[in-house]
Amino acid sequence: MRSLVESGFNLCCSNCRMGENRIMKIIIDTDIGGDIDDALTLAMAVRSPEVELVGVTTVGRLPEQRAAIARSILNVCGRKDVPVASGSNAPLTGAWREDDLPNQYGGEMEPLVAVSDVRAEDMLMELVQRYPGEVTIIAIGAMTNLALAIRKFPSFKSQIKSIVLMGGAYAYHYREWNIVADPEAAEVVFDSGIPLIASGFEVSLKCSIPAEEAARHAESNRTPSSLLIAKLIRRWQAVGIQRPIVLFDVIPLTTLIDPKLVKLEDRLVKVETAGKHTRGMTFTFETPLGERLPDKPNVKVCVDVDEKALMSLFMDRALR
Repeated sequence: MRSLVESGFNLCCSNCRMGENRIMKIIIDTDIGGDIDDALTLAMAVRSPEVELVGVTTVGRLPEQRAAIARSILNVCGRKDVPVASGSNAPLTGAWREDDLPNQYGGEMEPLVAVSDVRAEDMLMELVQRYPGEVTIIAIGAMTNLALAIRKFPSFKSQIKSIVLMGGAYAYHYREWNIVADPEAAEVVFDSGIPLIASGFEVSLKCSIPAEEAARHAESNRTPSSLLIAKLIRRWQAVGIQRPIVLFDVIPLTTLIDPKLVKLEDRLVKVETAGKHTRGMTFTFETPLGERLPDKPNVKVCVDVDEKALMSLFMDRALR
């Protein structure tokens, strides 16, 4: 494979050159372009001094278009140094859902050429090798890229610091999209032994904003990045989505930026891959009578969030 350096990306940022190692290095693995919260999370990440974004990988149907959306956001935010790689054309089993399209993609993004030709799973491995034990992956889409990296590179699991993900439901039965899109990949990740923090569907519903309010707020700031974000929100609305923006993917990022805003509990979680009605669900083992768990807890699950403080943080960073 071609390395990122061979592809023309300088992987050192100003913080690295100055020798500052206290900032957490992150990679965002995302299905950006479907729901709007992925784009908002990426914009928030590059505006958050607590983390250093070292790469972005995209997953889902038409991953190249998704990569172009990510590249465009990074460019207007002044982060042309961050490499972006598109992922697999299909989940581990089957195909992507036909209606899962990157609805925020526009023709003006086509000339962007700064998307790496390195495969997503190869870029993940190269980056964790470059910064062994330092990289946390924020997984906010189907986990296909992660599963491929785990399967392809035996040392991947030992060199990554942790994975913080949005996926599953832990308070009730629900087939959440990031899991059901590729249950086999999610199973690989949940069973990997990599330290995991998971934010589920139910806790995310506490954090939302009317789409019109978010678009107007971004437009009022009149910066290149806020105007692009507003444009992407308008495209998301234009395909007929009427609901508020739920900040599903902002919570995993917030967990790293300000851990005080979330409450975590240790859980044993497995992914169902075979059930007729339950394929793609996350199964959390309960012990109401004090029974012994069949295995050790493998996930720190986000069970609550300070939604007022999170929304304030989000408004200040993602929409400016």
